[in-house]
Amino acid sequence: MPKNSIKPSQLCVGLYVQLDLPWMQHSFMSGNFKIKNEKQLADLKNLKLSEIRYDPSRSDVEPLPLKPKTEAAPVSDLGAEAQAKLDEAEKKAKQARVKKMKERTQSLNRCEKAYAETASSLRNVMRNIMSQPKAAVEEAEVMVSGMVGSLMQDQEATMHLVNMKGKSENTYFHAINVTILALMLGKQLGLDKQQMEDLGTGALFHDLGYSEIPDKILLKKEPLNRAELNFLHMHPEYGVRQAKQVGTIPSEAVKIIEQHHEMIDGSGYPKGLREHQISELAQIVAIVNTYDNLCNQKDASKSCSPYEAISILFAKEKHKFNKEKITLFISNMGVYPPGTVVKLSDESIAVVMSINPKALLAPKVMLYDPEIPSSEAYILDLHEEELKIIDSIRVSNLPEEILNYFNLGDSVNVFIDSK
Repeated sequence: MPKNSIKPSQLCVGLYVQLDLPWMQHSFMSGNFKIKNEKQLADLKNLKLSEIRYDPSRSDVEPLPLKPKTEAAPVSDLGAEAQAKLDEAEKKAKQARVKKMKERTQSLNRCEKAYAETASSLRNVMRNIMSQPKAAVEEAEVMVSGMVGSLMQDQEATMHLVNMKGKSENTYFHAINVTILALMLGKQLGLDKQQMEDLGTGALFHDLGYSEIPDKILLKKEPLNRAELNFLHMHPEYGVRQAKQVGTIPSEAVKIIEQHHEMIDGSGYPKGLREHQISELAQIVAIVNTYDNLCNQKDASKSCSPYEAISILFAKEKHKFNKEKITLFISNMGVYPPGTVVKLSDESIAVVMSINPKALLAPKVMLYDPEIPSSEAYILDLHEEELKIIDSIRVSNLPEEILNYFNLGDSVNVFIDSK
């Protein structure tokens, strides 16, 4: 018998087993797992394997002693016909789970494709905004209108994590993230179609004035000195000036460009406006812009996890924002927003792909399993599983193999998951 292989009679709760079987030939979600109850133990023995591999380093206990006499094949308490029906039912249940997971993978692929196309379109818009302003704004409005349409037509539309790598695109990624987050919050606040479109356009162009800030300031990872910070704080005014030159950006969107760094307590910039001096739509963008900046800092090693960013907004920043809007944003992002890496109750590692509005503690997650290619990784709805989240993990604390498996890039990006 190969090293670290045992007989079925030696199995016990607490052993970490590794099944050398195709996935459809057993009833477990993964071929590698720690036995946690008697039902799993019985199901393993009924596989009728002559031996099973286990991992001592990941097990809580030692295998049971080997019995001296030859083992008889496990006998089911059910009759042959009843056992056959049970096996068929388990097979159908697993096929249904496979179908659901394939649908979730297809949804992820749709989101990533749509995100990449949107980033490409936005790159074209920003390149042409001054030379061909009318066409550029029209293209932007088409993009926003599509997002608004998806959100308002599909009541179950939600945010889905997408993994996009490439530091050179971070400016575009940030604009898209802020737009998606703003529109999701706008939908929850009950904005009408016109307000949503103005909100989306303003969010998309909110950093328009960055084009007049030198890269040495925008890309600097060290703290900015006072002169550099004052220069950076001028970008809303530069953006307004450019928007007025363009001439076709809606006035409510221009207010967002001007006021997206204003805070209701007067601590914002460039004018230190307070409460009702700030437009309703700009207040929305101020919240989501702060959240995305926490998640996606210039120095990626200093970026917060989405879980940490929500915690900071709640504990340290909420006084800067409208109470209704910040409360709704935090509650609808869930305890574990998309992009949060988590540890599950079976000690496995996963990344949150999308929230479940009906069960905020049970989002959809992608499981890390080195035995399975990442392109075929399991995407589970924890609302339908026995597993639960027991902790969140900072990305900087993850080993390289897990980062690569989840394809976690330099930024946490979200897009609309809509059917």
